[in-house]
Amino acid sequence: MLNKVTSSSQQKGNQSHSSDTKKKLPPELGSALASYGLLTALMTVIAVVKPINNILADFAWSASFPQVTSLTGFITAPGTGQVIRPLVHPGTAMLFIAIVSILVNQKMGLIQNVDYKSVLIKTWKSAKPATIGIISMVGLSTLMDHTGMTLLLAEGFSNLFGRVFPIISPLVGMLGAFATGSNNNSNVLLASLQENVAHILKLSPTILIAAQTAGGSLGSMIAPAKLFVGCSTVGLFNRDGDVLRITLSYGLVIGVGLGLVTLIFSL
Repeated sequence: MLNKVTSSSQQKGNQSHSSDTKKKLPPELGSALASYGLLTALMTVIAVVKPINNILADFAWSASFPQVTSLTGFITAPGTGQVIRPLVHPGTAMLFIAIVSILVNQKMGLIQNVDYKSVLIKTWKSAKPATIGIISMVGLSTLMDHTGMTLLLAEGFSNLFGRVFPIISPLVGMLGAFATGSNNNSNVLLASLQENVAHILKLSPTILIAAQTAGGSLGSMIAPAKLFVGCSTVGLFNRDGDVLRITLSYGLVIGVGLGLVTLIFSL
């Protein structure tokens, strides 16, 4: 009887010890979760709390550009370029939390004898292909927009297809995303064009703009800038062309299907 009681007590003690062990969080994991939690909280506060967002957004910079007239007569009026607001950019929040995390982890003894030069060199080697690709593609898209090439391509598609332009509408959005690397930039470049074409063809601007942004979202799968980032992230260096050949066929098929749906709704 005594043995049974002792055994039962030992089992309870073991269970209690096991429960305490399970509840104890490794300091490395706790530090990582804290960093991600702080990053989420900081980005939420910046985005949601309007007074803070307004104060940080006041710190802005933009370059001024002169008027440009192309040989075909396309005129780009003088004005400012993209407004850069670094304090509300997610990258700034990530960099701030990364620095704070490094300092706190060093204080806690979780990071020791860090070779920052080696870390920076490895980071640059990993980010260099994507950085060069993104800068090149964004520069190309800006050049196309500034000289009217993107507008000329989109207008050529609309004039060629006329009343069946709704089929092409998502593909125009895909073209913008392909050139700029993002749905947002595609919409900035081509949403007004979609609206003007809708008025000319007496179609619903809402439908064409919806097709534009849907095509822009779809175009992210074939955007070289996104492919550069994705391939470099998973270590597929110099394989972005192979990935593009696979995703392009899927993107075009889905884009044409989306265009047919747009045409049906625009009738």
